[in-house]
Amino acid sequence: MQRFDASLLVCVLLLLPLGLLATACSTPSSGSAAEAADTTQPTSAEPPQLPSTPPGLYPDRVVLSHAADPSSSLSVTWRTDSIVTGAKAQVALATGGPSFYTEARTVTAETQPLHAHRVDGEHVSANYHSVTFEGLTADTLYAYRVGDGERWSEWFQARTASAEPTPFSFVYVGDAQNNVRSHWSRLIRQAYTDAPEMAFLLHAGDLVDNAHRNVEWGHWNAAGGFIQSMVPNIAVPGNHEYAGYRTWRARDTFRVEVKASGRQMTGTILEPDGNPEPLEATSSGAAPSSGRSPAGDWDYNVDNGEYVGTLQIESDGSGYGATLVSEDGRARPLQDVSVDGNTLTGHFLMEVEKESPERLSVHWHPQFAFPENGPDGMEETVYHLDYQGMRVVGLNSEAAKMDEEVLRTQTEWLRSTLREAEQDPGIRWTVVTFHHPMFSSGEGRSNADLRAAWRPILDAYNVDLVLQGHDHTYARGQTKNLKQGVSARSPEGGAVYVNSVSGAKMYEIKPDRWEDFDGVEMERGGENTQLYQVVRVGADTIQFRAYTATGAPYDAFDLVRPGDGGPSRMIERPPAHRPERTHENTLDYARP
Repeated sequence: MQRFDASLLVCVLLLLPLGLLATACSTPSSGSAAEAADTTQPTSAEPPQLPSTPPGLYPDRVVLSHAADPSSSLSVTWRTDSIVTGAKAQVALATGGPSFYTEARTVTAETQPLHAHRVDGEHVSANYHSVTFEGLTADTLYAYRVGDGERWSEWFQARTASAEPTPFSFVYVGDAQNNVRSHWSRLIRQAYTDAPEMAFLLHAGDLVDNAHRNVEWGHWNAAGGFIQSMVPNIAVPGNHEYAGYRTWRARDTFRVEVKASGRQMTGTILEPDGNPEPLEATSSGAAPSSGRSPAGDWDYNVDNGEYVGTLQIESDGSGYGATLVSEDGRARPLQDVSVDGNTLTGHFLMEVEKESPERLSVHWHPQFAFPENGPDGMEETVYHLDYQGMRVVGLNSEAAKMDEEVLRTQTEWLRSTLREAEQDPGIRWTVVTFHHPMFSSGEGRSNADLRAAWRPILDAYNVDLVLQGHDHTYARGQTKNLKQGVSARSPEGGAVYVNSVSGAKMYEIKPDRWEDFDGVEMERGGENTQLYQVVRVGADTIQFRAYTATGAPYDAFDLVRPGDGGPSRMIERPPAHRPERTHENTLDYARP
């Protein structure tokens, strides 16, 4: 092989990829095509970040939920300063007069610390406390408060579920996620105004935007206010409940290899994570002399790159040296430079921001007390809860999409859980909730892995409703419907699928809607609209009503249970046939 001329001085323009020289790294959420569309839409000036309320001696962030049988228990969590360790809670039958507190019983709370040295730039140091009031009477209103024996919260009221399959209602919301304190607050308060009797509030993931940010969870609590403390929450995590736990800066190695051939040069820069960035170059100087490796200037272009620099290669006769000089004049010498014929290799060191692997929000387990009847290792993110004749099943679609084994485990658990519900004569309805929609309304989104694993099971066990989020639009549809004046699902049909959004971030519905999904049609869509859904559950009928943030009706249908145990019939009601809200017929979307 020929060797480079000893007097070789090669100056090349090198266009480096964004990931190599960016001073900060970020992890895009799934669905990049839909989210990329946001950048083309008008945005308001970025407001100053609202302050995060630090924990104090008095309780805050009081969140009600169900960790056990909702007819005989209530569970509550709250936050205090880390110096508060002896936490307690009191519960009593609620009465019309103030003396109910004299009959209160005191329960000692469990305490777990939340000390994060660095969580997205925030220093968090708090204690979270939790209790489950057990042995309560079904369908009974209770008053409770939390504290440490001296410093107490106000008294809150909550009702246990009935032990019988009596009618009830609940509210379902999709992604709150963005601008929660300023924009989601009006929606959740309107929902409470319209349905103050709601038995629980169901969140289909993405409660916040940044999983570990203390300030955002504070905004979520502030937006709901006392509602979070008086209406039990049921929630599943979305992709924004997962993120790298902490970041730090460290020097890492980038390996360079280039090979010259005539006027062309190709090569790669191998990033620390093993990702090779391809380089292509063409000689910008005179044609290389016959029989010699090329000497001169080479213009390098890296696909999707945004950084320009000069790679200087030279030899003093005893060896080779090379230096990468970025456009801003920062020099990064290549180490262990080796030239073999027309191939040069070496590496340079550069400080980069690193991030720990994605994990569930550090606030999830301390803040929520959900059933722990799911698969091992998925506690409080995969679970089921039976409420007055309805089984509610929560799945963790983000964890399932990140790990095939987790998907398989959840799939088998789902099959077992629905089989158990089918055999229980006390359960008449089944509702399944997870974040990523089975049929996506967003461009470039599919979730084919979830669809292949879960849809056959949902159909096989006649699941009635599947409640989802993620797409930041409204979409409702069914499988194999019949058109006979009303919209009814055929006997072969499966569940009714709904995607919804309650927060301020909005996307567009793709032009073909759900046409590329076999056997399913989007019956009702909506864009640029915050929505909440009130679901009223009866013995033989479910009434599903969607409302805008102002309380205006937007969609409506009933599910009617046949007597033969087959799938329920879906019947549309007004305003389901009115014109849909779109980006074209609503106020121009300006992302807050």
